[in-house]
Amino acid sequence: MTHVTITLEDQVVQDLHARARTEGLNVEEWIERLVRRHVHPEWPESVRTLVGAWPDAPTVEELRQSHGQDLAREPW
Repeated sequence: MTHVTITLEDQVVQDLHARARTEGLNVEEWIERLVRRHVHPEWPESVRTLVGAWPDAPTVEELRQSHGQDLAREPW
């Protein structure tokens, strides 16, 4: 595992500690989760396998039926 050193303003560090504490994590865990979310911004396989899992789910067209007609956009 590689260690990374960063420099932050004192107030940012205080806010970071507070935020991590509210989520029940230490600062290292909180930062790692944040970085992972931005470095690997894709859905986990467990979520992707759910696509199409509900055969009775309404289609997009069915969901939009009750929304009415969109107004035409104004020209620029």
